[in-house]
Amino acid sequence: MNIKEIKELIELIQGSGIEEFEMERSGVRVRIKNSLGRSQTSVAPVEPLSRVTHEPSPEAAQEIQPPEEPEEEFHIFTAPIVGTFYLTPKPDAEPFVRPGDFISKGSVLCIIEAMKIFNQIESDVSGEIVQILADNGQPVEYGQPLFKIRLVS
Repeated sequence: MNIKEIKELIELIQGSGIEEFEMERSGVRVRIKNSLGRSQTSVAPVEPLSRVTHEPSPEAAQEIQPPEEPEEEFHIFTAPIVGTFYLTPKPDAEPFVRPGDFISKGSVLCIIEAMKIFNQIESDVSGEIVQILADNGQPVEYGQPLFKIRLVS
């Protein structure tokens, strides 16, 4: 169990209203107590101390990490269907969008071919294309991230 998994578990427990939670996995026991709105976490090895683990404690990990900077608000546009991802309407045409392009809600972002039908995929938000997360001509799964979009406020 790594630090990221422990942090996600703490956030999940805090948001659920559960007062106490205990779990054992891979020789590590995690116990979370949520009292008066604050959670207390203890991580203890299950096996004898002769076995050394190489993961730092959650407290040490928090000290090591730099302070978080305010994050920009991004929208990850995901594939609405399974199929083959295309950035252009035909092989020699210009792409629908490029990083840096501003789009509005309803703009065509790409085409996904499914069962020999070419489906134009439209944006559900307005913003700037920051990154294209899928490769042209490659298969995509339902829910797979396709575009990272900086939202326009």
